[in-house]
Amino acid sequence: MSFKKSAFIALIVTALLTTGLPSYAQRLALVIGNSAYPGNASLSNPVNDAKDLAKVLRRLGFKVILRQNLNQQKMEAIIDQFGKKLRRNKGVGLFYFSGHGVQHNGENYLIPIGVPQTLSSVEQLRYKAVPAGYALATMNAADNEANFIFLDACRNSPFKRWFKGEMAAPGLAAMPTVPGALISYAASPGGVAENGEGRNSPYVKHLMKWIQQPNLSINQVLRKVRSAVRAETYGVQSPGYYDELNDDFYFAQVSQPIIQPTPIKPRDSFSPGKVFRDRLHDGSKGPEMVWIPAGTFRMGDIQGGGYDWEKPVHSVSVNRFSMGRYEVTFAEYDKFAQATGRKKPDDEGWGRGNRPVIKVSWHDAIAYTEWLSQQTGEQYRLPTEAEWEYAARAGTETKYWWGNDIGRNKANCYGNYCGDSFEYTAPVGSFQPNRFDLYDTVGNVWEWTCSEYEDKYKGKEKQCLSKNRANNDSGLSFRGGAWNGGARWMRSANRGRGEPADRLDYLGFRVARL
Repeated sequence: MSFKKSAFIALIVTALLTTGLPSYAQRLALVIGNSAYPGNASLSNPVNDAKDLAKVLRRLGFKVILRQNLNQQKMEAIIDQFGKKLRRNKGVGLFYFSGHGVQHNGENYLIPIGVPQTLSSVEQLRYKAVPAGYALATMNAADNEANFIFLDACRNSPFKRWFKGEMAAPGLAAMPTVPGALISYAASPGGVAENGEGRNSPYVKHLMKWIQQPNLSINQVLRKVRSAVRAETYGVQSPGYYDELNDDFYFAQVSQPIIQPTPIKPRDSFSPGKVFRDRLHDGSKGPEMVWIPAGTFRMGDIQGGGYDWEKPVHSVSVNRFSMGRYEVTFAEYDKFAQATGRKKPDDEGWGRGNRPVIKVSWHDAIAYTEWLSQQTGEQYRLPTEAEWEYAARAGTETKYWWGNDIGRNKANCYGNYCGDSFEYTAPVGSFQPNRFDLYDTVGNVWEWTCSEYEDKYKGKEKQCLSKNRANNDSGLSFRGGAWNGGARWMRSANRGRGEPADRLDYLGFRVARL
């Protein structure tokens, strides 16, 4: 085939992939690959990954800024330059980083070239590395139509041997996104991404493949990437993403515009969200889930008269997520236990079936969410404390979602406090749901969260503790009250503390999905 003919065909293919793009949807990408770390910290693939992804993005209509092996000063300078160009474009922005990355105190740090030689403690990361949040803030300030961050930086950090004192946790932490943005990780929070044995990492290899498929939304793309990476790494690596996009986005599209406006139906801000169930491998369905809208709320002892551990009252913003409509039942947990060969928990003779599972440890609950993620291809976990209280309040600031009086027969709690007819646990859904269509957020059983417990709020209520960092001395938060507690313990603001191995007859859990 002649050069002119092949070039002509390439132009036609490019035109087809970008047909119908609105004029404002200018696409600009900053792609960085850092490989040249010293000694055994060196990585073979990030520069390859960056070069190859840049080629694909150009084919998909992006103007690409490609950089390799940058130190901290150069990384920050090029991010600033990228931000200025985005403000002029007002279109679509994409930031990709491949290299080493670590988390510390809930912040993710991208490691520049030259850092390992000078980094002597984990506390110095904030001064010598580049926070991933810096790139997100720069892009958000540009007021784009859509922003994407892809972090192939969950590599197992070799730098910890140079740290004094506290070690850096493995992988990256889930970072809060902003409206109009999507953040994608090569591995799940706290998980480690593989460098790969070929030219590219498993994550970017499959990302490049699927973003070129016409008429797949970015959400469909990332689900396919997750499935492919999990298969290639035998379940060790599971990419995750966090989506606050306002509309569907397509990298490659034949006949439709890149951004399709989603019809907005008038509705009460706190009306129940859509109920859905993901399908498991055997064709059955997982737990009923409810979409919870993003929002900001006051967290803690708003009404006064609570406990010191419910303070200070503070404002928290929560991204959109979904929450289990009910507490996880024995029937749901028993199916998991049978499939994985785990011992089924004791029901104390109170009944199984649709009663909430009890006597499950925090590690048991985490294992269930991991199994559910593997079964569905979606990212399940326990909710954070902040997500739990936000969902339980459902837009209210009263003691209970229905008001400041516990009332009669509205929840399952101890003795005559609630006026219910249940001596122990009640079948899930026995009482009215809150305005988000969630049942039993008051009483029945306490529910594990993924957050580490603090005597007073300092920020951990918004984070998940990695299971690899939880030990016998770790305190984990649980929420919601139980059948054996009085009215004061049922309030939306109240909290409990347990250790990861605790298996108690008043403690269960419900799941969240991103």
